[in-house]
Amino acid sequence: MGILLGLCVFMPAPAAQDPSIQGRTWTADLAAIRQLATLVPGPYPLRVNVVKFAESRRTRNFSVKGAPREPSVQARTAFQVVYPNSRAVMIDSGMDLQTHRFFGRGVEEPYFPDVARAVERAVSAASAVIMTHEHGDHVAGVIRTPAFAQLAPKTVLTRAQVNTLLTNPQMPEIRLTPELAARFVVVDYDSYYPFAPGMVLIKAPGHTAGSQMIYVVLASGKEFVFAGDVAWHMDGVRTITGKDAPWIVEETAPVMAELTWLKLLVGTEKNVTVVLSHDDEQRQALVAQKILGDRLE
Repeated sequence: MGILLGLCVFMPAPAAQDPSIQGRTWTADLAAIRQLATLVPGPYPLRVNVVKFAESRRTRNFSVKGAPREPSVQARTAFQVVYPNSRAVMIDSGMDLQTHRFFGRGVEEPYFPDVARAVERAVSAASAVIMTHEHGDHVAGVIRTPAFAQLAPKTVLTRAQVNTLLTNPQMPEIRLTPELAARFVVVDYDSYYPFAPGMVLIKAPGHTAGSQMIYVVLASGKEFVFAGDVAWHMDGVRTITGKDAPWIVEETAPVMAELTWLKLLVGTEKNVTVVLSHDDEQRQALVAQKILGDRLE
């Protein structure tokens, strides 16, 4: 039996799995993902919104190895997948000001309290919350909040994400105890996971052990792949080039394979928009083109 949680149906790990993930090179099959997006019954989502609640000021070379040392903004974002009847799934949950200051490393960087409060409201109203990965700027919004008891039972973490938060969190402030971890909905899957109508989770370790991409297809037929932090800037996808940030330790082989797959999507799948969490130039362009909305509902 699946577990019905408002909008979403959580199912056992599906039979359609990519055997290459088991100890071999990472890859993904878009045709299989599209088929899995049809498995959870119900109407498809109508639109996707994005907001930027904070910024980190970097130079481009940290995001894309070998790029110029020119100023670059890393947007801190959250996404809202809106279904009919005003139901929504949040992709990532924002973060509080203290967690944001961790990323500044002693430098005060922009934090937008009004937008952060809008993220809090949207997370509170959402039918479910899912995470691209377990870093503080993505998960702190449900961990470091007075509303934890309300949010945890509708927040879905993968087993790998939970293991990191229990044993090796990015910062002490987001560490989970076993008692807190037990409050979340925890899923485990091998390759793909049909999460909700028109939505599939794609296992994509590398940036972190619990990293995943999220495929979304709208009722209009428009498709998205939310790639989280596989890359921090679309130039990393376009050139299949990793990051050069000394504070981040990644598994290079799967990240390169994931970048290769994303570049293939960008080049061959004109209906699919690859969306990164931190590329502020891309965020502004997608909003200007009305591919993403710029406010939370």
